[in-house]
Amino acid sequence: MISRHSLMATILFFPFVCGAQEQNVIPLKSEPHHHLALHNDYVNVYSVYVPPHDSVLLHKHQVDAISIVMSDSEITVRAPGKPDSQQKVVNGQLRFQSAGYVHSTSIDGATAYRNVTVELLTPQQSPRNLCAAVVLGQPINCPESSPQHEPRGGSAQPQFQTNETKVTLIRILPQQSAILDAQGLSQLVVVLDDVGISDSDHNPRKILHTGDFLWRDPRRAPDIFINHSANEVRLVSFAFQPARSAE
Repeated sequence: MISRHSLMATILFFPFVCGAQEQNVIPLKSEPHHHLALHNDYVNVYSVYVPPHDSVLLHKHQVDAISIVMSDSEITVRAPGKPDSQQKVVNGQLRFQSAGYVHSTSIDGATAYRNVTVELLTPQQSPRNLCAAVVLGQPINCPESSPQHEPRGGSAQPQFQTNETKVTLIRILPQQSAILDAQGLSQLVVVLDDVGISDSDHNPRKILHTGDFLWRDPRRAPDIFINHSANEVRLVSFAFQPARSAE
């Protein structure tokens, strides 16, 4: 039988336990595996690398974010108040993490975990899946393809959209090239596979490797992405609507 004094001690101790757990939650920017690689008015872009059997610390997403997985990995996601979720994530998988989401991630297998996390700094309205299950639990609503809008030498498939942002998966066929033009919008391009870039005169500029990214200003001339390999190359494009001015 529990004595009255023991019960009171348990009740008094419980808030301290809860408070300690809350204090252990850190903001994403302070999580040591997340390395800020780009900041502007639209995004924070973090490069993430976690060795096998290491863990991402318990942290909170202050704003909506899209995580782009760069490796096939076995992980366990832990969120306060929810059962642990053991998952097998695959290279190229996109996941939506809403503002306020708190979690930690343990790497269970022998493969390191890599991703690029894109924080969307403009408040996002009406997040919805298009041709991929980016938001878990939501239906997929994949529109019919529009060949006239697809890059020559590849294909473009919309993955996810809000009223402010559209995310598209671009595939470039082997030994082919694709011209990317954001049509007056700010654009972030994240590279899933090594790809070359040249200018409009086909002068090679540089090679982007897996996990690299390119920010494209609305006034930037179109870029030519060249696949020199024998395999398909994948890019993830974020196109951002101009910020609305205050009325």
